[in-house]
Order: sequence, then structure tokens, then C-alpha cells
Amino acid sequence: FQGIIFDSLSLIKSFKMNAILMLGIKAMPVAFLVKILNPKIKLVVNIGGIEWERPQFNIFLKIYLKLCFKLTKIISNRIIIDNKHYKKFFKLKYEDKLSIIAYGGKIDTRINQKDALQKNRIKFKDFYLSVSRSIEDNKIDELCKIFEEIEDENLVLISNLSNSVYGKSILKKYKDIKNIKLIDGLYNKGQLDAVRRSCMAYIHTHTLCGSAPSLIEMVVCKVPIFSIDVPQNRFTLENEAIFFKTFNDLKFKIIDGDLPNRPSHNLIDKYKWGNVVKSYESCFKN
Repeated sequence: FQGIIFDSLSLIKSFKMNAILMLGIKAMPVAFLVKILNPKIKLVVNIGGIEWERPQFNIFLKIYLKLCFKLTKIISNRIIIDNKHYKKFFKLKYEDKLSIIAYGGKIDTRINQKDALQKNRIKFKDFYLSVSRSIEDNKIDELCKIFEEIEDENLVLISNLSNSVYGKSILKKYKDIKNIKLIDGLYNKGQLDAVRRSCMAYIHTHTLCGSAPSLIEMVVCKVPIFSIDVPQNRFTLENEAIFFKTFNDLKFKIIDGDLPNRPSHNLIDKYKWGNVVKSYESCFKN
């Protein structure tokens, strides 16, 4: 609700501008009014994802978000989606409006890795890493469960665990498992990136994301990646990962000890911020 208020006030303040870039669609009803007041304004909208599919939203919010999505298709001059998978939500008549632009990524290398591991009380010499919000569609309970069963391998899970009932249940359930290190929020980017650079492989478990920023940052970090097999993740990684359909499948891949190849230079270049910025600029020129 704070986001709706903030975006709405920002739109009202900006209605005399020549162009507006919206990152998210929560305030689209106000954008509709702004478009009426200033029909010449160029409205470029990054939809941010298919939010009504997320289980944490109640039925009324899902209906509201679907309405915002419909308004986006009608009044936007250009619509940005961050993943090719989202094209299925648009009919052919809207394809001329679409641009596919993912997020960028940059890794901070200034902090010493050993110091970061010590500061964050990570005692493992070798470990797998996973970073995500504590929501059910990120499947962190299922991930922790398989490491509970694989005592010889270590997991570091970074999530905002204390911010949700789901996250608190993870803390309670797995806090005493010796080969699992739970970090309840790590928001210092330098520290986070030092932990990223220290892992032997990254495990991506997001199922309802588009091109997840946490995944893109691991690409530019040049770390081997395991990913749950959904179309969005295959598009983001361009198949440069070991994919798993089920967590039991992942369990046996980890037991076998085969690591994925590191991301290619071409994939890393795709997510450099300079290239992303140029793509956004082109949306206002066309």
C-alpha cells in the first residue's frame, strides 16, 4: 500500500513531463488519469512481473493487480518485460509495444572474502549458496530439507527470514542443523558479494520470478549455477546451468558432485548495466 501511495504521488507530480518511466504497475489507475490530463506524454512501463500469481496476495489484491495489468496494455506507449516467458500474457496486437530488457548486475570486489565469511559467522570451507526472499514460491523449505538429508554438504541460505511467518518457520525448523547456515538478511552489498564470490556453486529456487536479480548477480559473479527448471530461468541463463525438476533430483546431483560450468563471457556481457541502460534509452527514442 505504501508503494501504491508513493507511485501515485510521483505520477501526479510528473504529469506535465514529456515522458515517464514506471517501474511496476501498482499505480496504473493514476497513470490512466495522468494520460487523460496529458495525452502527449510518453509512458514506458516495466511491468515488474506477473504479481497476481504470487500466493502471498489475497483475492482482492490479485483482482486489483490484474486490472492494473490490463490498463498497462491499453495506455502504455512501450511495455518492458524482463523475461521472454512473459510474452505469453500479451496478445499479438500488443507485441509492437513490447521490449524485453532484463536487469543488470555488478559485483563489489572490494571486501576480503575471508573477512566477510568471518564477520557473517560462516565456518564452512566449501558451501553452496542460495539467496532469496522468504516467500513460499522461492521453495527455501524444500531446499533446506534436502541439505538436512545430505550431511556431507553445506548450505548458506540468505533471506529476510524474520520478515514473514514462512521465514520464521524456516528459522525455527533449521537453525540447529549443523551443515546449514541461515543468515537472516544481509543488506550490505559488499559483504553479500564477498559471500557470493566464496561459494562453490549457487542454487536458484525461484519459480514465479521473471529474470531474478539475485540470479543475474550470480551470473556476473561467474559462479556455477544450479537452477530449478522453469522457462523463466532457462531464458535468463540461456541454458548455461544444471537444471533440476524436483528437489530430489537436485539432491542426487549434489551427491554426485558434478558442478555446472561457469557462465560464459557472452552471458555475462548481456547483463552489464551499460547495455541495459542503452536498451532503456531506446524505448524513449522509438
